[in-house]
Amino acid sequence: MRTLRDYIVQLRRFQTNARLYLLYSFASGFSLGIMRLLFNFYILSLGHDRAFLGTLVALPPLVITFAAVPAGMLGHRIGYRATLIAGAALLVGSMLGLSLSTAAIALVLFSVGRGLSQTLTSVSSAPFMAENSEASERTHLFSVQFATRMLASFFGLLLAGVLPSLVAVGFGIGAEDPLAYRVSIWVGAGLLALAILPLLRMTRLPESTEPRPRAKLREMFHAPGKLVRLFLPQVIIGFGAGALVPFLNVFFKTEFGLSDSVIGVLFAFQSVVMALATLVGPIVAARLKRIRAVVVVQLLSIPFLILLGYAPLVSLSAIGFLARGSLMNMGNPLYTAFAMEAVAPERRPTASALMQMSWQGTRGVSAFVSGYLQEGPGFSALFPITIGCYLLASGLIYTFFARGKNGGGTGRRSSAAAV
Repeated sequence: MRTLRDYIVQLRRFQTNARLYLLYSFASGFSLGIMRLLFNFYILSLGHDRAFLGTLVALPPLVITFAAVPAGMLGHRIGYRATLIAGAALLVGSMLGLSLSTAAIALVLFSVGRGLSQTLTSVSSAPFMAENSEASERTHLFSVQFATRMLASFFGLLLAGVLPSLVAVGFGIGAEDPLAYRVSIWVGAGLLALAILPLLRMTRLPESTEPRPRAKLREMFHAPGKLVRLFLPQVIIGFGAGALVPFLNVFFKTEFGLSDSVIGVLFAFQSVVMALATLVGPIVAARLKRIRAVVVVQLLSIPFLILLGYAPLVSLSAIGFLARGSLMNMGNPLYTAFAMEAVAPERRPTASALMQMSWQGTRGVSAFVSGYLQEGPGFSALFPITIGCYLLASGLIYTFFARGKNGGGTGRRSSAAAV
């Protein structure tokens, strides 16, 4: 009971801007849940092969890799609220452009735009939350924000599972017709446009009313050795995740013959389980110390990843799918909060940019390769890659930050030296 009371106390400390950001996270998570389920199906319904789908999935993370540092510098210069608004608006336009496109070149261009929009929002998210929270409630804010997006994704995925069928009835077409997917994506774009409203209501912090000094690249990358230790594990996780995770809806459809609606329910239920697991994250971090908690939950996810890929029954594979996602993603906000506290405030844009670059860059490369592997040996070649990467990354996190130390702190202050 005392742990629960302490948890509630931290939630009540959230600042107004943080609460508004949670509202944005819910609305945008709802929208992106629709896009997450239907985008792959839409591209395949147009007649493109999986190799081209892999290219489109790879483009946004690759764009993030090259644009993350400039986006971090821009956020430091004009404020994270402004970059969040710009990124959300650009994402709405990119979703509409993708849904209206059929030609390969147009799909590629709008996928690049999608990557630019995700760069602005993802690089600004962590520094914005760090800027609008105190150390005592920061771990809770990062975990609650992640859980909020997952919970909203539940509703978006549920809706996405039935939207094409509803559109098909209204237009007198098949449920897997490109038009059914196209109109469904329009619904997601409209919801994302509404998500911008909470961002517009945010107030600037007093220190951000004056122009910020221009960030110098040399100063941003001070003490590169410590930055490398922080983000090398993310490089490896990104490579493993990119090969498999973006294509799990295709995996269930091709390997087990599940319908869009059933896959939507399965992915939606995963979002709820992930949200609940993420909310438990701060409690686990308090018991095990934050970085040790990250290592433990990542290692525990690996047996379920094996179950997901090699179980002969869809019911067992679904259990692996739900447990793997929950455990692996429970550690994400804990590690992000740790990284934000491990660096000096003026270098948080750099840290956030590097986190996105390190994770998204290899995710994009492996997604590109994954498309061709799916055309050849199939998913049987992808699961060993992901399993090996997760094992290696967990070992590095333990070696760099937990072995012989206090485990990375509990949320009030990280044990890592500020860089």
